[in-house]
Amino acid sequence: MIETTLSQVARMMQSGIYGTYDADTLVKGVVIDSRQVQEGSMYVPMIGQKADGHSFIEQVAQKGAALAFWQKDHVPYPECIPLILVDNTQEALARLAKAYLETLDVKVIGVTGSNGKTSCKDMLFSVFSQERKTQKTQGNRNNEIGLPLTVLDLDADTEIAVLEMGMENKGEIAALCDIAAPDIAIITTIGSAHMENLGSKLDIAQAKCEIYDGLKEGGLFIYNKDCPEIDEVLSSRRLDPDKKIMSFGKEGDIRIVSPIAYDNEGIRFLTSVMDDEISLRALGDHQAMNALPCILAAKYEGLDDASILKGLAQLEMTKMRTQLVSAKKARILDDSYKSNPESARAAIDTLMELPGTRHIAVLGDMLDLGKEENELHARIGAYAKEKGVDELFAFGPLSKHTADQFGNWFETKDEIVNHLLPYLEEDAVILIKGSRAMSMDSIVADLTGGCKNV
Repeated sequence: MIETTLSQVARMMQSGIYGTYDADTLVKGVVIDSRQVQEGSMYVPMIGQKADGHSFIEQVAQKGAALAFWQKDHVPYPECIPLILVDNTQEALARLAKAYLETLDVKVIGVTGSNGKTSCKDMLFSVFSQERKTQKTQGNRNNEIGLPLTVLDLDADTEIAVLEMGMENKGEIAALCDIAAPDIAIITTIGSAHMENLGSKLDIAQAKCEIYDGLKEGGLFIYNKDCPEIDEVLSSRRLDPDKKIMSFGKEGDIRIVSPIAYDNEGIRFLTSVMDDEISLRALGDHQAMNALPCILAAKYEGLDDASILKGLAQLEMTKMRTQLVSAKKARILDDSYKSNPESARAAIDTLMELPGTRHIAVLGDMLDLGKEENELHARIGAYAKEKGVDELFAFGPLSKHTADQFGNWFETKDEIVNHLLPYLEEDAVILIKGSRAMSMDSIVADLTGGCKNV
């Protein structure tokens, strides 16, 4: 994490310090939550819908915070802690992160995409960690607040920073790249997520391709060749000859060239750029696709094949992403973190690849899909039936359209749990998936009772 003096922070911000202070006082880490303040922390008060962080300044000072940003329109200014006065604390947080990153000798790998960016981030971290000190975005800190905090958490000797970049609207990826311009930029997929805000997959691709625009000179851009919208965006603009472009997918620079084999630990497959078989500790054909840009990035940076193979084989995935957990005799495929049409179909495909006497899909609403949301939910029901899912349990108002095509709709998650309990005595595989706001992970918790991964 950032570890510097008050005077150095002030220089980064090109600002003075208000109040009584020792310029050599050490600042260790930056937080926006007053409950996380420790001795020497720098506190950045954020103005939220329910609370204004400025109101906690006395508690922060009592906990030993060394410094705080303070928005100039909040008067009078407190005297209990040294302050750097700013026009907007959120913008100041971004400026500090950008200035701090410029002091580091670190390569930034930026990852965005409608699906797969967290899995890709995890894979990149696992692979690059084999040879270099690597840090990655923790949790979902991938927005205009989370990304600066991730940057400020980087240690001074970090060599590779894997930064997840999320978006809901145009301009947001560009803003993140302004803070942390990538040396390598990856777009995993273009899907239907955020269709409500952006209108079409082409518009989503336009917004995602802001990561190409934000790429450093001489940097590498890796994208999914199976997403034609990206090629359409790239063909419509004058490309920078100093930026390298590579792709993955059926017609890409790296391809899967063998059937994908499954077991309880993960999948195995061959690629067009390595002689050895990849053993990936993750489930789903889509996870094999997510591994491809990671392999390209690692080989581009000169990592040994042995390191790439070891990193993928020892992968630790973020929870609730195609995570297989046990529940008595059954297994739960926990993919409950988020959902959209593309990831729902991929999860159903993964479900049907796993051996079991019965395959059950539990699907919650997919949100932010725009005016076609009813039809998109109905298509998922039809897809599950076509793929041979034995039973489908649906939850949420939009998922009624899923159940109209196939399966049963339930008013509460408790009803679903009660219907699933008998299947725990069988060799059944049960997929749990839905948008984050649907909290489908509560079903996983009720069924597993804290059971460990398979």
